[in-house]
Amino acid sequence: MNRYLIKNNIKLMCRSWGNILLFIIMPVILVFCLSSAFNTLMSKYEESEITAGYRIEGDGVTSEMIKAMNEVAEDNDITLNEYSKGDPEELIKENELSGFIVFKDDSYTIYEDKDNAAKGKGLEYFVNAFYENASAKALGVDTDSVDLSVEHPDFINPIDSTDYYGIVEIIYFGWCAIVAGAGIFLNEKKYKIRRRYQVANISPIKDYLGRFIPIALVASIGTVIAAVLTVVLLGVNWGNPILSILILVLSVMAATALGLLVYSITDNMVATIIIMFTIVWVLGFFGGTFETYLFSSHPMFLKNITPIYHINRALVELSSMGHSDYVRSAIGYSGTIVIAASVLAVITGQIRKRGRA
Repeated sequence: MNRYLIKNNIKLMCRSWGNILLFIIMPVILVFCLSSAFNTLMSKYEESEITAGYRIEGDGVTSEMIKAMNEVAEDNDITLNEYSKGDPEELIKENELSGFIVFKDDSYTIYEDKDNAAKGKGLEYFVNAFYENASAKALGVDTDSVDLSVEHPDFINPIDSTDYYGIVEIIYFGWCAIVAGAGIFLNEKKYKIRRRYQVANISPIKDYLGRFIPIALVASIGTVIAAVLTVVLLGVNWGNPILSILILVLSVMAATALGLLVYSITDNMVATIIIMFTIVWVLGFFGGTFETYLFSSHPMFLKNITPIYHINRALVELSSMGHSDYVRSAIGYSGTIVIAASVLAVITGQIRKRGRA
């Protein structure tokens, strides 16, 4: 029966071939547009040193903290100069600074050089990374104990905009995998196929797998084809092809399972697409789909709870460095979502079936 369901659902999906075609073409078009638009920001500028000013307003920053920050900044080709007076924006212009930091009691404000966005973003990320990675105790006792890993394109192997967006946008669209299954849900409603399945007394598990397998299969093939097109048309480097494809397919499977869970709850295709697009947009926002995680100032805890961040970072680092510490977490996140969402979807389907009985 599973073979019949899978085969039948693939046929239903193929009737809406336009959705599948858009699923393949749209990410490639978006990659081309974004890679061109952000080429300057993502490019590795020749003058690597960043010079910035700072001012302390309040008691939240100690002299030990400033000393430690200056030492770590110097190790990363960043020079910090103190300015006790003057408007930050004017000081940036007059002294050709990359940015200006104002430290307050429990917060800080960064002013960036509008004419050099890359260095400004680099400074922003440095300060954020410093606060994220260096504990106050370590700063107050021993500045040599500060272990700071700054993720900036000048401090790690650089990746250009084509490679970055060529990877993250494919992942982003892969998380919209439920769109590929529109043909199944629309035809089920149109021809009342669900009633036939109920008469046949198909178990919720078989019913779920009859949807999950064809959608995940078609969406995965479409996503891999899109990835191949980025290589052929734009020259995107995916690093380790086999490992990258594995992570990409697991990501699509996770998106499919999550989409089916939402559909099992709403039983409405339009509502499912709206909810999934909202979820994926939020995950992409914190995961580096729109603002690169290299320059993003979002708190790390928001990034770490976002599966797209782990997947993006794993594949981007495989491309730029050939290895990544995020491979395991990317696979773990995707696998957990597949299992958890599938179990919940089957349970929901069983509850709904009992309600109709």
